[in-house]
Amino acid sequence: MGSPTTTTPRSSRSVFSETQKRKVHHLFNVLDIDRNGQLQPNDFVNVGKKIVAQLGLRERSRSGKLILLKSHRLFVQLLTDLHNPELSLTLWDWVAFFRDQIESDEPGILDHYIHRTSRHIFDLFDMNKDKLISQEEYANMLTIYNIPHKMAIQGFEELDSNSDNYISCDEMVQGLNNFFRSSDVNAKGNLIFGDWK
Repeated sequence: MGSPTTTTPRSSRSVFSETQKRKVHHLFNVLDIDRNGQLQPNDFVNVGKKIVAQLGLRERSRSGKLILLKSHRLFVQLLTDLHNPELSLTLWDWVAFFRDQIESDEPGILDHYIHRTSRHIFDLFDMNKDKLISQEEYANMLTIYNIPHKMAIQGFEELDSNSDNYISCDEMVQGLNNFFRSSDVNAKGNLIFGDWK
């Protein structure tokens, strides 16, 4: 007679809370630039174009093309992570992905997503390439996503965990970790993409 198999009790696993669901839903709305209820290549490319314009670059310049490529690549990687063969993501796809990853016993995909997205955001926000994001750089970039200046400043202050008036890449990773993983409504990093409440 074989030994009984044991399974991890459901109560000891991470649960996708209502707070996390609301934050993920909010992020979908932030990224859905054209407000058509789907994340599509144009949402990401249009953000890239706004960044290029804000930096005073030409889209056909080497730097401009690189920004547009990185913006498009972030969307392609999302499709890959979600195993989605279509060129669009619905809110249901988006929320289900984060729910499944947060409740998974193997959080590797979400960890990779957080680190990759942190690097991408950091690279785009760090306009002068000094490996730090200033308050001005952060607020300027969030205006592209239609996030009010006052809310952007609050988000910056949450991310600046050592209060040196700059955000490092490590602080960005920690903020994104808190945004996705924490059920605490007051967690540092909750306001990284504006007012989710």
